[in-house]
Amino acid sequence: MSTSWIAVILTSIAALGLTLIPLPQPLQVHNPQWLLLTVIFWALYRPAQAGLIYAWCAGLLLDVAVNGLLGLNALLFTLTVFLVLSLRQRLAVAPLLSQALLVSGFTLLYLMIALWVEGVATDIISMATYLSRAVSNLAAWPIIYFVMTRLTTIRMPR
Repeated sequence: MSTSWIAVILTSIAALGLTLIPLPQPLQVHNPQWLLLTVIFWALYRPAQAGLIYAWCAGLLLDVAVNGLLGLNALLFTLTVFLVLSLRQRLAVAPLLSQALLVSGFTLLYLMIALWVEGVATDIISMATYLSRAVSNLAAWPIIYFVMTRLTTIRMPR
């Protein structure tokens, strides 16, 4: 059985819900970007169903949900998925630790561009705590990987 659009949409809505859960302020800064990780997962393992248009729509949905700069997450999700799709052949067969490191690198690039666009890169301490989300995403990638492979019927390459 192949993964359907319903699985992609349902997991994306669940990831958006996890992203929007209110946490105490010290923990909110380190909250992984669940929707971005989900978009990366689907782009990596089901690029025909979750490509650039899916990434743009998910980013736009996040922009609307968090009342952020409209189009920023849409653009950054699309750029991130473009990078994932360009490295997909190597990334899909890489060990989980290598995948997590590359995903962390993608999210670090995502966060740096977001900081640059938002113009908040003035205070080193606030910038370091904001960029700590890349470490959170590094830790969250194996969770996304195992949960998504268990929920869906994707056969992972060995």
